[in-house]
Order: sequence, then C-alpha cells, then structure tokens
Amino acid sequence: MSDEQKQLFREWPERRRMPQTFKLGDMVRIKTGTFAAFTGRIEGINQAKRLLKVRVEIFGRETPLKLGYADVETISFSD
Repeated sequence: MSDEQKQLFREWPERRRMPQTFKLGDMVRIKTGTFAAFTGRIEGINQAKRLLKVRVEIFGRETPLKLGYADVETISFSD
C-alpha cells in the first residue's frame, strides 16, 4: 500500500463527517502540509473531488493552491 493510500485511509472517517460548508470567497486557514498556518481565499470548489482552489500570498505573490476539504478550516472574523 502506498503512502498516499495510507493517508487516505487515515483521513476517511474525518472526510465522511465533514459537511460541505465552503463558499466562494470564504477565508480559510490551511491546517496541514507545507503551507500550514497560511490563510487564503477560496476561488474554486470541486465538490466531486472534494477539492478547493485557494489563493494564498507567498513571498508577496498571490499563488493558487489545490487543497482537500480536510486540509483547511474556515476562518470566522468575530470580534
């Protein structure tokens, strides 16, 4: 079994529980991977593949990233 397959099996219970609550324009924080703790804005949603296109600023440049639903969390700006 490949590392990618093992990762999918570990995430499977979490993925099934997560309802799709993302909308275009939402601000999200990346929870995993190289860009963990970066924030960005959702520019695209692929519900069939459970992927988001998120634009983040890296070294002063806007960069699009493709991330899974489980890799991000919505940021709420409540004071």
